[in-house]
Amino acid sequence: MAAGPVGKPGATDLDGVRLIYVAAERAAGGVGAYSEVFAGMLRPRVADFHEVRHPRPGTDTVAELRARRRAIIELIDTADGRPVVVHGEFSGGSVESFWPTAGLERRRRDVLVSATVHDPPGLVWWPGRVAFLEQRKLLNHAVHFPLRTLSRAVERRVAGSRTLFAMSDAGVRSLLRAYPDTTVRHAHMPVWSRGEVVSAPDRPKAVGLFGLVYRGKGFEHVERLRGLLPDDIVIRIAGRGTEALPAIDGVEILGGVDDADLPAYFSSIRALIVPYGARSPYGEAFPGSSVVTDAIAHLTPVVCTGHGALGELRAEGGVRVVDDDGRTEDETVGELAKAAADLVESRDRLSEMAEALKAMREVREPDEVVGGYLETWARSLCRA
Repeated sequence: MAAGPVGKPGATDLDGVRLIYVAAERAAGGVGAYSEVFAGMLRPRVADFHEVRHPRPGTDTVAELRARRRAIIELIDTADGRPVVVHGEFSGGSVESFWPTAGLERRRRDVLVSATVHDPPGLVWWPGRVAFLEQRKLLNHAVHFPLRTLSRAVERRVAGSRTLFAMSDAGVRSLLRAYPDTTVRHAHMPVWSRGEVVSAPDRPKAVGLFGLVYRGKGFEHVERLRGLLPDDIVIRIAGRGTEALPAIDGVEILGGVDDADLPAYFSSIRALIVPYGARSPYGEAFPGSSVVTDAIAHLTPVVCTGHGALGELRAEGGVRVVDDDGRTEDETVGELAKAAADLVESRDRLSEMAEALKAMREVREPDEVVGGYLETWARSLCRA
């Protein structure tokens, strides 16, 4: 029902409030990596902080979901009458945070349940995807695809009048359309740098593709990009799963990269190409991009499609958005290659974009982001 940005950090933490954080473990993929850092931001700000971790999506049985719910309820019931905030990380296909937190706000008036929605507008997309269905992928789609309307009704019922956070303006708008009774806040994905990087114009003559390999991330376009880019521009690819990509002359495939190695990786490319496209027949999603966030953190200019929430980055000086509306996939890839080649050859443009990225990094600084969550929770508890 209401939407707006989270505020700047205040001086007061959640004194006297128990915060229960329900999220994927570090090894569970991109949301797990995000949640590990987000938890690290919360710990020094909240005295009574508890984490309930779960494995990667699709691994829980119904019994395990119930056990996690009981663990959360015990933390609520042992709070000695103090207000409680339960905050979950909701992502596509992951029932592991969704069901254990459903309906908890009805236990007491001073229990606030909120969530960051990583793949809006769906909270979970596949509400029945327990381990049994994950092991039977065709059956999973046979159950969920024809019942998309029912799935959204289930999500709407669980969302109720909660506070939801999205990492893009497009994500906020999609959540408001899907769940009109909720309060929705825009909270940037926090940007944290792992170390110093070489200035963009002084880096090797190379472009990069980065991230976890799965449908919609654009890794299938590597061969075409290689054919379109000048021979003296190297393509460097890094991320979990990239080691399985086919070898191509002029393409360096690095495989998974540890966080500590990210400054070295981004210092080896002048620009990052993000050729995202449609990833699911279930409808368009508007997730924040952790890949773009890493580029911002390491002051690396970005050339991307306008797919999903990426389009709104066109207003940012550190990102060059290539519109994919009205173009074929091949035409879009061609425009990406041209934009990247022009950028790599221009020291002035690289410098300008790097300066703009510094401004983008400041507003996404972790203290700014986490302070907004704390302020939102505090205000909601006061209203309750």
